[in-house]
Amino acid sequence: MKKPFPIGAIIFGLLLCAWTTYVMLDVFVIVRPMQTNATEMNLSMFASLTPSPTPIPTATPVPVHDPDATPTPEVTSTPTPTPTPSHFSEEVIATENFYSNDHLAIEISEYREHNTQIHVAEVWVTSAQYIYTAFAKDTFGRNVYETPSEMCKAKDAIFAVNGDNYGSREGGYVIRNGILYRANKYEQTSRDVLCIMADGDFVFTSYYMANAENLLNIGTWQAFTFGPVLVDNGEIKVDVNSEVDLCFVTNPRTAIGMIEPLHYVFVVADGRTEKSYGLSLYQVADFMKRYGCKKVYNLDGGGSSTMVFQGRVINFPTSYGSYYEREVTDIVYLR
Repeated sequence: MKKPFPIGAIIFGLLLCAWTTYVMLDVFVIVRPMQTNATEMNLSMFASLTPSPTPIPTATPVPVHDPDATPTPEVTSTPTPTPTPSHFSEEVIATENFYSNDHLAIEISEYREHNTQIHVAEVWVTSAQYIYTAFAKDTFGRNVYETPSEMCKAKDAIFAVNGDNYGSREGGYVIRNGILYRANKYEQTSRDVLCIMADGDFVFTSYYMANAENLLNIGTWQAFTFGPVLVDNGEIKVDVNSEVDLCFVTNPRTAIGMIEPLHYVFVVADGRTEKSYGLSLYQVADFMKRYGCKKVYNLDGGGSSTMVFQGRVINFPTSYGSYYEREVTDIVYLR
């Protein structure tokens, strides 16, 4: 007797395959704009702030880093913030590695540790309102992408790094330029949240400690959901085994640190090539702590890690070893 043809099982398998394909497309491909022309800025939170004096670093200089020195896997240098003259200038000053105007100063440098090229931007601003963010194509939503250099051009930005990749997931607090775009939690994991406050301070929190509306009400200018927190109050908060979900132990990295309010450090480490292996989270934390950062937060990394300065990508973004500037959902930028 012939067995009946398993038509039901075949139909079930086809439906399951179709559903799985739809879910994958929905997560990674299908564009879902939720708000176009998302360029509003809530500058009212700065109205009540007393102007702060220009931040002056007090770190001791170290010998000039030699980019041609033979790299070693172990840390051999101690990165230290460059002592500042009066960084801000009435007239724009722009060189290959430095930019300043009346409210912003950026100094670019490079280090090599752990067989990895590390790109550093030390930043001074007169107010936290000059730490801007932007969405790809000025659109808040899912799977809306644009390269960091394209976003920089659209915003006339002097400097930018990739953000927290908010648009690849449905949850996670999103406060940008003082506007609340998303208040629901990211339920799959407990993510640290970085708040850049109107007074320039960094505040770390989590879904269990604060809701998004309260964060906005207390003066949060920018809020990112990625993490983890790498350094808090001068103490490293990760260990040698810490890692972001689904990431390699060493990876391209993007991180933002605060030496003191209105004095920041952006770091992008190359990786996934023979020239640059990449860094662990602990290595990023250690590097930025030695640089003088009291607080450090990890942003999206891997193939997204990109640093743009004066219209030029200055790191080596890659996903599979060859140069490739990946499209991302958001940037942090200065102008």
